[in-house]
Amino acid sequence: MMHRHHPTPGQLDLGPARSSADGRQPFPHPTRTPRVRLTPHACGETLLDGVWWPRTANLTRELHDLISAVTPSVGVTERITFGWNPASISQRRADLPDGVTVEDRVADQPPDVMYLFGDNGTRLSLLIIPAATHFTHAHAAMAAAGAGGG
Repeated sequence: MMHRHHPTPGQLDLGPARSSADGRQPFPHPTRTPRVRLTPHACGETLLDGVWWPRTANLTRELHDLISAVTPSVGVTERITFGWNPASISQRRADLPDGVTVEDRVADQPPDVMYLFGDNGTRLSLLIIPAATHFTHAHAAMAAAGAGGG
């Protein structure tokens, strides 16, 4: 039986997403290793805590893999804010419940930055490199994050 997600004010109706058997974290091991790199001091000490270079413009398709990769830094992800594109919104509506609230950007959040909020009060900010970005440019951004240049 599928339960329909009803958004609260300010929350996008992106619906549910796929996860483990009970629908919650921890999610199964990533199907593909996410292309994410965190700064050495991730979670609030810099403007950016890392970068993510998804393989597709449909970000929700890779969301559980990303969440699994950043869990050591952010804890259990409760909420994610971002300027979602139509492909991601459609995918999220088709997926099963996972307990992660997905919302539009918060005030002053840059359009190319995703915030992941943990259940322990942490916030991880990731620069999103568009999937179609040439390898050379994406690699340079990821290398800068790894060096603490986020």
